Amino acid sequence: MPPEVLSIILRMLSLHDVACTVRLISRRCFDIAATVLNSEFLVAGTKLEAAIKRTESLLNNVKSDTELLEYNNIFNALEIIRSQYQMLRAVTWRYTHPRSRGSPISCFYGGRILDNLNCLLQTVLDSGRIPTNVFNYLDLQIFIRSCENFMDHFEKITERRVNRSALVSGCKIVDVLDCLGEGRQLLSLRTSSRTGNPMVSMQVKYVLRRTWFTCLQVPNVNNEHCWRDRQRYMYLRLRRLVGSFNKHLYHKLHYERKVLLRATASSLPPRKPPPASTYSGYGEYGGQFFYYGNMSKYAYENKFRYARSSNVENTSGEFEEEANRPHRFDLVIKVELRCSPELAPLSTRTSLKVDDLEDRGVNSRQELYLKLSTRCMASKANRLPGDFTWEVRGPRIRHSQCR
Repeated sequence: MPPEVLSIILRMLSLHDVACTVRLISRRCFDIAATVLNSEFLVAGTKLEAAIKRTESLLNNVKSDTELLEYNNIFNALEIIRSQYQMLRAVTWRYTHPRSRGSPISCFYGGRILDNLNCLLQTVLDSGRIPTNVFNYLDLQIFIRSCENFMDHFEKITERRVNRSALVSGCKIVDVLDCLGEGRQLLSLRTSSRTGNPMVSMQVKYVLRRTWFTCLQVPNVNNEHCWRDRQRYMYLRLRRLVGSFNKHLYHKLHYERKVLLRATASSLPPRKPPPASTYSGYGEYGGQFFYYGNMSKYAYENKFRYARSSNVENTSGEFEEEANRPHRFDLVIKVELRCSPELAPLSTRTSLKVDDLEDRGVNSRQELYLKLSTRCMASKANRLPGDFTWEVRGPRIRHSQCR
């Protein structure tokens, strides 16, 4: 049976069955299932953006306060789903859709994630009905947790198996940081080809409010020197830091959005501010101990005893107070990058020429240099190391041994 016909048949099954059953039958089935799943992942991203645009259109043409609240809730949920999708893409796209011809192609085997996402989006995109009660809190939390579990497994198993140098993982750190909901600033971006070998150079700055990230040198008791694991743990730290930052950010934005709706539609019930929330993580590998985390706006105010308005509906003074308050405990991350076009971050794709991406063979002279530097005000305030530098070079002269 031709692969094209088999692909059509597989699309009639649930993507969970394709990922967990059909994909494991044979090598041929694996290749066809990978093509189907990888393409469906890209299609889901297009559907997601279409659902957001349709919801925005419905918000602009509401006829009642009930519709206004319902569509606002749908839009808020879609924002969170888009945040998860962007992180999934940052974690997997270098392996499921590699730019270099001849590179091995991995499979986006999160079939259940795609099934759930397609089901939710189909309800929003159905032009024959008005979406109501599309999302509930429990389903949204299950979806988020399934995405996080998939990314943990993908990095630990799939990526670790093939990521033997920086020429494989490329600028994944930048892709992960680009998923931040706010705080990204592109300082410079240029392409050059002085020696006939195209290169991308860029500088990016990220500012994460109410966030900390510190590194302490400790004895390397277990004699850990695996390059792949060192990279994987750094991806994990930054991914969790970005995820918790976005969670606090969207909780704040959604609360403020509902308060503004309450001001224009008095029939809507009053809203309580989100609870004070703090995230912290830590881990040690290869003689380095990392401690990182962030806190929500409300946890920050409680900790430092900022007076909050007793009337939660009167937010103008609260917003003005935050705007005039000095931004203490900001984490500033700067990235300096020089690399071959096929290793560049996803955000630069629209700025690069098609020839630079498609006419590069697998044996071309690929290069990469990435320097990540952090400055943490919270660490300095607590008399801990406030600066940290992380460098990645490819090709590496010395390859670490991994057992």
